[in-house]
Amino acid sequence: MKKIMLAFVLLSSATVFAGEPYVKTFYKNKNWTVLQVGITGELKQCALRSSSHYLDNGKNSQYGFTYLEISYPSKNVTFSGENIGAYFRISKRVTLQVGDEKGVGITPETPVTNKIVENMLNSKGKAVKIEIDFGSGDPSIHSFSLTGFTEAYKRLSVCAR
Repeated sequence: MKKIMLAFVLLSSATVFAGEPYVKTFYKNKNWTVLQVGITGELKQCALRSSSHYLDNGKNSQYGFTYLEISYPSKNVTFSGENIGAYFRISKRVTLQVGDEKGVGITPETPVTNKIVENMLNSKGKAVKIEIDFGSGDPSIHSFSLTGFTEAYKRLSVCAR
């Protein structure tokens, strides 16, 4: 029994000394940030993130800021935020539009993998707009600048190596 207890103590202490989780900024410009997230010596993932510049009164202090995030190499695009679940549950429709391209329906906090990133890299427009329709009143529009996106996206691939 003492040997079994000693084994449990050694295994649990080994877990304590495993790599430490971390989040650090790998690259940042005015509009986009490449974040590196991982466990020291074990795991590393990178993502590109931008905070929105609001076109209307879409920022509700009760729900916090919204983010547009892109993972690498999957090119998943996710619209998310702090304490945002309730904000999206009351919405009727959410549409993402890159520049002058046709908007696509998205589900907040759910990754989308169609050609959004390619459209962002090739866009002649200046922003990605996300329109949230609540079914009454004016929609909430969140705008993410494309200025600096191409350079940040290049840095994203370097971060992931």
